[in-house]
Amino acid sequence: MPNFPIIDTHLHIWDLERLNYSAFEEHPLFGKSYHIEDYQRDCGDLEIEAMVFLECYADFTPTGGQYIDEIKFVEDSARRDPRIRGIVPMAPLEWGSRAEPVLAEMAEHHPAVKGIRRIVEFDADPRALTLSRAFIDGVNLLEKFDYHFEINVNYTQMDIVREFVKRIPDVPMILDHCGKPGIKSGAISQYRQDLQELSQHPNLWIKLSDLPVEADHQNWTGNDLRPFIDATVEAFGFDRMIYAGDYPVCLQATTLPQWVDVLDNALAGSSRTELTKFYRNNANRFYRLGLPAMQSEAGQERDKESGER
Repeated sequence: MPNFPIIDTHLHIWDLERLNYSAFEEHPLFGKSYHIEDYQRDCGDLEIEAMVFLECYADFTPTGGQYIDEIKFVEDSARRDPRIRGIVPMAPLEWGSRAEPVLAEMAEHHPAVKGIRRIVEFDADPRALTLSRAFIDGVNLLEKFDYHFEINVNYTQMDIVREFVKRIPDVPMILDHCGKPGIKSGAISQYRQDLQELSQHPNLWIKLSDLPVEADHQNWTGNDLRPFIDATVEAFGFDRMIYAGDYPVCLQATTLPQWVDVLDNALAGSSRTELTKFYRNNANRFYRLGLPAMQSEAGQERDKESGER
C-alpha cells in the first residue's frame, strides 16, 4: 500500500429509499443501498484522504432526471464524512444549450460539483447520442462553468470516443475505467491502439480503475491485468493518469485493498514522485479539490540538504 494518503476519484453511494435506480432492481450485489459508512468499512487499511462521488445512473427521462436530488443526497453524506470533496453528477447534456439552466443551478447552489459524467455505454444508440450536435454542444458548454466531462464506454465503443474527442477541444475530459478494455477477450492490441490515439489529445486524461471487473470476475490474476496497466502508463504517463476504486462496483471482482495491491505490484519500479501523482496529486489538480500538494521526492531531498547546511 502507498505510504501516504490517497484520493479515490470514483466513489458510488446510493439510497434506494431516497432515489430511483431501476438498473439495480433485483441485482444480487447492487439491489441494496450503499452508504458512506459501507465504504469506510470496506476500505480496510487503506488511508483515504479524500473522495470524489460519481453519479450512479439514477433514473432519468428525455425531459428530466434526479440530477439535483442525487447531489443533495451526496451533500448529506458529506456532512457525515467531509472527505467527500467533489461531486460529479449527471446532467442532460443531450439538450445542448437547453441544459445551461441545470448547469447554472449546480454551479450556483452546489459548489462541490466539479464536472459532469455520462454513461453513454448504456444508451440505446451510443454513437447517435455521443456524436449528435446537441450532445457535443452540451459538453462544450461545460467550459463556461469550469466543469470537466467524464465519459463511460466499453471497449467495443472506443471508436466513438476517438471521434468524439476531436470535437471537444477545450473541456478537460477523463475516460473512466480505461474505457473498460476487453481483458476477457485478450484485446490488448486494440487497447494499445485506442490509447495511443486518444493520448494525443492533451485535454483527455484516463482513470485507471475497474480492470478486475473487466476480467474473469472469479479467476483473474495480476498477470491478466498487467499488460493493460503497462499500456495505460505507456500511453498517458504519470501526468494524466489517475487512481480510482469504483466502489461498490469493484466488489464484483475484488476489494479496494486488493486493487491497490495489484497496482502497487504493477507500478513497483516507479518513483515516489510518479506514485504521488497517480494516487493523489493528479486527482487534487484535475478535480480542483483544494488540498495542499504533496511534496515530491525532489522537494524532500532539497529540504533535507537545506537542513544539513
